[in-house]
Amino acid sequence: MKSISLKSLAVSSTLAFTLNAFAAPVALDLPPQPLATSLKQLANLAGVTLAMDDQLVADRIAPALKGNYEFNGALDELLAGSGLGVRQQGGAWLIVRRDTSDVLDLSSTTVSGRGLGTTTEGTHSYATKAITIGKGEQTLLETPQSVTVITRQRMDDQNMNNLQDAMRQVTGATVKTYNTGSSLNDVYMRGFLVDQVQVDGVSQITGQGDMATSFDLAMYDRVEVLRGPGGLYAGSGEPAGTINLVRKRALGTFGLSGEMAAGSWDRYRSMVDVTGPLNEEGTIRGRSVMAYEHNKSFVDYVQNERPMFYGRLEMDLAPSTTLSFGGAYQKNNSTPAFGLPAYADGTLLDVPRSTYIDAKWNRMKEETWEAFSELDHTLDNGGQWKTSLTYRDARLPQREFSWTTWVVNPDTQTADAARYSYYERIKTLGLDSFVTTPFSLAGRTHELTLGGEYQHLDKAFTYGSVDLDHDGYADEVPIGIDGANDLPRLDMPHTNFNYTKSRQYGLYGRTKLSVTDELDVILGSRVTWYDADAKNANTFFNNFGSPSTQTNAKVIPYGALIYKLTPTLAAYASYTSVFKPQSETDASGEKMIAPHKGKQYEVGLKQELMDGRLNASVALFRIYDENRAQWSGSPVNAYEAQGKVRSQGWEAELTGNLTDNWSIVTGYAFTMTRLLDDDPNNGLSSGDTFSTITPKHNFNLWSKYEFLDGTLKGFHVAGGTRVVSETLYTRSNTDFVQPGYAVSTAQLGYRFNDHLSSTLTANNLFDRKYYERVDSAWGSNFYGEPRNLMLTLRATY
Repeated sequence: MKSISLKSLAVSSTLAFTLNAFAAPVALDLPPQPLATSLKQLANLAGVTLAMDDQLVADRIAPALKGNYEFNGALDELLAGSGLGVRQQGGAWLIVRRDTSDVLDLSSTTVSGRGLGTTTEGTHSYATKAITIGKGEQTLLETPQSVTVITRQRMDDQNMNNLQDAMRQVTGATVKTYNTGSSLNDVYMRGFLVDQVQVDGVSQITGQGDMATSFDLAMYDRVEVLRGPGGLYAGSGEPAGTINLVRKRALGTFGLSGEMAAGSWDRYRSMVDVTGPLNEEGTIRGRSVMAYEHNKSFVDYVQNERPMFYGRLEMDLAPSTTLSFGGAYQKNNSTPAFGLPAYADGTLLDVPRSTYIDAKWNRMKEETWEAFSELDHTLDNGGQWKTSLTYRDARLPQREFSWTTWVVNPDTQTADAARYSYYERIKTLGLDSFVTTPFSLAGRTHELTLGGEYQHLDKAFTYGSVDLDHDGYADEVPIGIDGANDLPRLDMPHTNFNYTKSRQYGLYGRTKLSVTDELDVILGSRVTWYDADAKNANTFFNNFGSPSTQTNAKVIPYGALIYKLTPTLAAYASYTSVFKPQSETDASGEKMIAPHKGKQYEVGLKQELMDGRLNASVALFRIYDENRAQWSGSPVNAYEAQGKVRSQGWEAELTGNLTDNWSIVTGYAFTMTRLLDDDPNNGLSSGDTFSTITPKHNFNLWSKYEFLDGTLKGFHVAGGTRVVSETLYTRSNTDFVQPGYAVSTAQLGYRFNDHLSSTLTANNLFDRKYYERVDSAWGSNFYGEPRNLMLTLRATY
């Protein structure tokens, strides 16, 4: 018999716990403490889904338990004299009053199984009951904004290996790519750029194109996406939303899994994931994840190689306190393609999708490493104190490429090309510490969260270029016959640069008041201090000078109402403020323009269906954003904070499991963005579309059905589609338009036994030819992938 250390989770209105179930007795040493805390610790160890209402267990103290107990006996001891019992609801076990008719006799009942909590690996589900994108753990019903969670099961089923793969499947999200062959891209939601990415709740400031610093998804348990501004917890940022990447934890039981995949255009991938206890007591646990990709592309010459390593160590300092630390490293070496040009009248090229017109010597090297630590402590009253630190260093030591810089000549079928050499390094530090705790007031239990965070960004960018040949004229490359491949590589000294440093400090508070059994009121605020300095000598953007900006004690308020129409159906209304410093400079070149600000109003409905296995939501939103940077016209690099825009629309989503063997996720977003003031220097008027890259209609669907018996036992079929309406980009009063399109996927899978399975996936099933991004006449127009196949073999032990 060995003593097992217990790790408890934070309180929420409905609590779910998922680990491996046990049948053998376990040595317990629980002190007298709040009943909720003891129940959570026991459920965490037993690996069952045990749910309870906070108010039902509030102010109850559990007796001490010391000795060897089976789960049923321990639960019986904890509930003795409380008037509480347990009943089954779907795959979960609920703590209820004993006066209900279906309370079970624990002495004759075996309780085991896996259910839904925040951790998603091992649940085989597309649904989750709770998220951690705020501070602490909150159920989806208690989160008064639109949220999408991509679970580990869904990432595996849909072969999501990087962040852009995942975001293409998020309701209302748009991915803006910067090349074919690497991860350089942006994400837009509700018409705005996503510039806040959290990792385990710690904010990482990003900028345009910085999503290249994201790691392989093999190291994450889930991706949580909040649509709309999240300024209360993320600080200053665009009103688009926040992405929270949640790392896999080290587990107390041994686990080993692996993956091998091969696909069209010589695409290969492998992954190994191992975890388990490192001492006899299980108080020290470790995890290691390694992934490797070597891919070619549907575009000629394009290829990339990407190894990734993730390691984590966890130590229980006490039954209620865990210290975690670890790190990750990823490298990407690629030959990228930077898009196709177009004609001056806006007509896009109709050439083979394999067409590559850049130089043969195109090269991009990316290196990213991060280190992190986390101290998580459960308070005696069931609350949580957590402090997290993450440092990330992302380098692009080499990015050398050619790029078409002017329109296609219709007579000669050629375009001008230039050569560039870039260097970039982005160092970010994020520190966050918060405490969340229940408290009693007026005979009811409420919740208070207080915290602070620090964000630091240090970004360096240098480049050199050759726009003209030795005769003083731009090089012309033919289109469609590998013309640019013979461009000679020339020396390109890095004489241009942009250096930026920014610091942000924030204090935040949030209280959830349980006014009645049905009504919760959430009030919160964040106070932010921000300063930034830059040094610019950038010829391409005519950007010179040493601008700076500073903001002191900016208050960002937040408020929401949540009304429970039934225990599983909630209506909500929320208000969120927006605050975003800007890096553009005024006419002097020595001062950054004032921050833009705004607000969002959102109302919606959320419901848990099928005993919590299926989540449904619908939301209506309106965002006002003002003081946004607008080009002033003179001098060339001067801006003014005077733009005003509006984004509004509605979103609906259904995610989870219809039955034990039928999973579904589908979402629709309707988004309209408008300028509310004229922008004469850019040729735009009030009423024009603000974010033309954002489609008005965005729909996605994915469903999977597993055959559990009969002649097809072991097989599964899956498929889906992604549909977007027209997108465009306007350059020099010319529209470059991509009509709406639909891309479908089909999959056939077979499970050989409990440990080994395989899938064959056909992407772009009907081989739709379309441009994934359109931008201008001088490059940056990208075809989407043609039809392709991927065969994947997965093993789990």
